[in-house]
Amino acid sequence: MSGHFQPSRRCRKGRPQLAPEAQAVADELSRRAAQMWAESGGELSIAEAVEIAAFRMGAELPQTGTESAVES
Repeated sequence: MSGHFQPSRRCRKGRPQLAPEAQAVADELSRRAAQMWAESGGELSIAEAVEIAAFRMGAELPQTGTESAVES
């Protein structure tokens, strides 16, 4: 491993484009995962870094739905 992971924009020819909001989330996830992976010094795989970053991002996003409905 070279230790210099850089997320790159892949050619998306033939793939549907993401909505701008979804692309922004994907870009942020990629950025956070790459940073976490680099800071781990080899302790995390990139897949683990993506999983942790996604979990943290989900925990940071405002929750919508049935939270108040459960409190009856």
